[in-house]
Amino acid sequence: MKNNYPVKAISGKSIHLDVVLPGSKSISNRALLIAALAEGETRISNLLFSEDTVYMSKALTDLGLDISLDEKGKCCVIKGGKLPSRGQELFVGNAGTAMRFLTSYLALGRGNFILDGNERMRQRPIGDLLSALRQLDCDVESLENNACPPVLIRAHGMRGGECVINGKNSSQYISSVLMAAPYSERGVKIFTEGEAASLPYIDMTIRMMKQFGVSVTSNDFHEFEVKSARYHALESYTVEPDASSASYFLAAGAILSGSVKIRNLGKNSLQGDAKFAFVLQKMGCTVSCGEDYIELKSDGKLKGITIDMNEMPDTVPTLAIAALFADSPTKITNVANLRIKESDRISALASELKKLGAFVAEHPDGLEIFPAKNYHPVSIATYDDHRIAMAFSIAGLKIDGIEIENPACVAKSFPDFFDVLERTFY
Repeated sequence: MKNNYPVKAISGKSIHLDVVLPGSKSISNRALLIAALAEGETRISNLLFSEDTVYMSKALTDLGLDISLDEKGKCCVIKGGKLPSRGQELFVGNAGTAMRFLTSYLALGRGNFILDGNERMRQRPIGDLLSALRQLDCDVESLENNACPPVLIRAHGMRGGECVINGKNSSQYISSVLMAAPYSERGVKIFTEGEAASLPYIDMTIRMMKQFGVSVTSNDFHEFEVKSARYHALESYTVEPDASSASYFLAAGAILSGSVKIRNLGKNSLQGDAKFAFVLQKMGCTVSCGEDYIELKSDGKLKGITIDMNEMPDTVPTLAIAALFADSPTKITNVANLRIKESDRISALASELKKLGAFVAEHPDGLEIFPAKNYHPVSIATYDDHRIAMAFSIAGLKIDGIEIENPACVAKSFPDFFDVLERTFY
């Protein structure tokens, strides 16, 4: 893809979209890991093929799992049930789910493993997960002694017991231990320290574990208990469309006016981000949600809101774009963990929104966006962050002259995003 992607504005055009999206990144990587642990053969359909899921599937293959991938058919077959047994080094780029989930998975095996990533991954904290695993008698450490990757796992199985996890930086620490816990010797009881971030992702993990035959006892997301058990392989498992990706098309409908229907994503979704449509409803849109669809209608007139986005932080960049076109300021709070994502998303958003012409007040845990009457044509820096690139592309549908730098970064979660953008809007 060329260096910059010029977005063509279609302001003044009412849209009516019926959208089918690729599979969820979060569900895909959880399904890959759980199926790898389950004894037997599982077929996963609507699997997302992106950088993050490729890193996960490659790591599992390198560890000796038999995985047949069909990218054209968006599916794979995993013959699971074999724990890691030969030490080696694994590289996962900037795939946060792969780094966090594989750390606990590797601890179940035997051998010495090094789990590493790119330069940004080496800045992303994992110390709270390592601390929890050490409490469960796992031998794990940060090789640079800075609570970040690379991670050394001297695996000898997970004894289990009790641990305390601080999940304020990432819910993935808790999900990681939960998914590995059934294969511990004596089960695991987790106590959370303070409020964990992104609780819907923990709920997703628990619901998916149940789908594969393992129950988790939870006390209001402050305590979790998992007894020693085994996952059951599933003849077929279908991954839901990605709700985070759906947010971009819903936001387009909100700012341009018209209607957007997202197919195969409904009120029983595993994903907390499926509720993003109701954030836009607070801004003035009309939303309906059925068993297998979410539909948004808008007259293009939005109002600013104050909202805690801790439960759906991945959609904050999308909300920030919608906020540009509201009639009053929007304040986004309780998302401090955005600073340790693929980029410092709070700082990145503030910088690029200001370049467009908005006034932005940046806070430690969020930001406040004051809409402007007019916006400037600019080149948007994406910080090698897929969500920054995709969110500002939606702004370009309404603002003339927006170019997206390094558009290839969307490969992390939605490789053909710009192709879909072209087919959908032009």
